[in-house]
Amino acid sequence: MQSTANPVFRYGAIALCAVAGVYTLIHVILGFQTPPQTDNDGWGYTLLALFALGVVLAFIEFVPERAGLKSATTTTDPFPEPAIVRFFFGSGGAAPMWFVVRMYVGAEWLLAGWEKIQSPVWGTNGTAIAGFVKGALAKSGGPNPSVQGWYVWFLQNVVQPHTGLFSFLVTYGEFAVGLGVLLGVLTGIAAGFGVLMNFNYLLAGTVSINPVLGVMGLFLVLAWRSAGQIGLDRVLLPAIGLPWQRGTLFQQRKPRSEVSMTA
Repeated sequence: MQSTANPVFRYGAIALCAVAGVYTLIHVILGFQTPPQTDNDGWGYTLLALFALGVVLAFIEFVPERAGLKSATTTTDPFPEPAIVRFFFGSGGAAPMWFVVRMYVGAEWLLAGWEKIQSPVWGTNGTAIAGFVKGALAKSGGPNPSVQGWYVWFLQNVVQPHTGLFSFLVTYGEFAVGLGVLLGVLTGIAAGFGVLMNFNYLLAGTVSINPVLGVMGLFLVLAWRSAGQIGLDRVLLPAIGLPWQRGTLFQQRKPRSEVSMTA
């Protein structure tokens, strides 16, 4: 979390993240029980209220930063990025708000993957995936099919011959996405894989919570620079760097002789 002179934002962000983090941890622990004990814990509604507070805190921080963000925009860019977009998708001031979104998306994926890990029909036997494909193919007929023809080809020629592999990928992929988003480890990439699974479920005619998670995950992808700042990305991203910019782990060190000459 970035340092700021605004005490309202600083202490409000600490309280917001503490409540969201602890409540989500309790929710996950209850979800790991058999059977899960999360039906009446009020976690989702609480996070919704905390998200609203996070938006308010973000705007409290945005107002004094707006002038600086506008002045930092280069005049040579024919399509300059608006200050509010730069703030919400690239500034640490929006990190508490994205932290709440991460708690919801991450916990949903983590518990979905855990449920599949515990289920005998998932895993490498492919029983659940075979049934899923059969149900999707049943929705591909009629004048207004829920599953399009090109996706039917994918299910029949790629998924059906390898149901064991896809069952394994879905099960542990969901768990890995949830863990990565919760901990803030390569948040944009983890959320991106989650969005990919959401799209596949939707293309197969399964709605459920997929539109909600898909939209939230897409926003986390767009906000990859700030979404994981209250998480391990705060240390990890500067260390590993980006494809177009080396991180501290990969920067070449100066030879001893060169260091002694410049000292």
